[in-house]
Amino acid sequence: MSDLVSEAVARSTGLLHDAATQWGFVASPAFDHYAVIWARDALISSLGALRSDDPDLIECVAATLDTLTNHASPHGQIPALVDPSRESWDFAEGGVVDTSAWLPIVAAEYLAFTGDIRRSMRWWPAIEASIRWLSYQDVTGSGLVSAAPSTDWMDAALTRSGRTLHLNVLYAWAIRSAEAVARSLGEAFAPPVADVADLVDTWFWPTPDRHVDELYPAGFAHTALATEYRRLAAEHRSHYASHIVHAAFVDRLDVLANCLAILGGVAGEERSRSILTALEPASSPWPSRTFPEPISPADSSGMLIGAVDTVIDPRWSNRPGRYHNGAAWPYVGGFHAAAVALALGPAAAAPLLERLAAANELGEWRFSEWVGDDGPDGAARQTWNAGTFLYAWSKLGP
Repeated sequence: MSDLVSEAVARSTGLLHDAATQWGFVASPAFDHYAVIWARDALISSLGALRSDDPDLIECVAATLDTLTNHASPHGQIPALVDPSRESWDFAEGGVVDTSAWLPIVAAEYLAFTGDIRRSMRWWPAIEASIRWLSYQDVTGSGLVSAAPSTDWMDAALTRSGRTLHLNVLYAWAIRSAEAVARSLGEAFAPPVADVADLVDTWFWPTPDRHVDELYPAGFAHTALATEYRRLAAEHRSHYASHIVHAAFVDRLDVLANCLAILGGVAGEERSRSILTALEPASSPWPSRTFPEPISPADSSGMLIGAVDTVIDPRWSNRPGRYHNGAAWPYVGGFHAAAVALALGPAAAAPLLERLAAANELGEWRFSEWVGDDGPDGAARQTWNAGTFLYAWSKLGP
């Protein structure tokens, strides 16, 4: 392990300590807007904290799960954020969907690392309810869940909507996680869909041997959807499509979603290798850009909502190469490095982890929210940068 990576491990552990509170991990201890329990950030940060072998950080993972399960909606939805100091919580301006998938994933990881049955029993009703709530988002009857724009981590003007790869990969991972928790606790759990991972693999990576009609229980699909499926099946594919909105397949390379498909057990060995080859341009000079190429305002997919971008705070503007629109996000780089380690082995991931350490080092270990062409930008001391760095580092072994 290089000196830079060793220092990055120490700095990441230190940042997690600085972000730890009695209620869980804040998104950043250096920016008031993020100095609350943002559910997504806190849960993702927990993946690294569990691998730190630090009892205080592992205890903060439990505090995070306590806080979020205690503030779930009556229907099982996990909020976007909780501000314990003001006894308030929020489900976000556009709504939030992915936090309800991250909760079972992290709860299962916590149980696997700690064997803490007592706490897991306390969280089980919320875990089960979050899966149930997610299943109710299947508005197409396809077994996949749908989301409105801005309801996952891309919550500004650049969006994916409809049946998104990102959300459905998390849904498959969350169901598998809930099954693991249920087995350990001796609880009955019936998955809402028999095999979401297979559905995701089939829908988002169309192949000539399948027809979209086969994917609907009633055997009927909109003609435009069938045409789109056949179009993508006829092309050489290197990655999963980004999302399906109405009858259109948007075939963008969503870097994070494709990495999560590998880590979440959706992509098999051959597809994982193909994806990681396609992702190589997105990891240089800093890992990893949200999309290999920014989305133009004139893009016909409708991903960029101009009406939102004109009124949003300039800090969160999505001009090409900035923020979600093609900038490099070190937390995404952590998942990218972890996916490489899982699919190709530690040696293949080592150079990527080195570049990720260098990205977090920019600005004297600023742990920047994102890195654009002009250097580090966004909020400093992003907790999930530290969490996913440790998550990736742990997969490289000693």
